[in-house]
Amino acid sequence: MERYLEKYIKEDLKKKIILVSGPRQVGKTTMSKQLLPVYEYLNYDSNFDRKIIHAEEWTRDVEMVIFDELHK
Repeated sequence: MERYLEKYIKEDLKKKIILVSGPRQVGKTTMSKQLLPVYEYLNYDSNFDRKIIHAEEWTRDVEMVIFDELHK
C-alpha cells in the first residue's frame, strides 16, 4: 500500500536524513522498508543490532539505512 507521504519522503531522501515519527502501530517501519529496494535495517530493541549501532559498523554500500526504535 502506498501512502501519500511516500513521494515526499522519496524526494527528500535524495538530499536529507529523514526522521519518521508517530504513534505506535501506524506503519512507520513498514513504509520505511518499502521506500527503496536495497536498505540496511537496524532495530535498537535488538541486542545484536544495538551493538552494531554503537560500534557504527552498519553496511555503508546500500541506498538507505533504517534505524528503528532509536528513541530508547
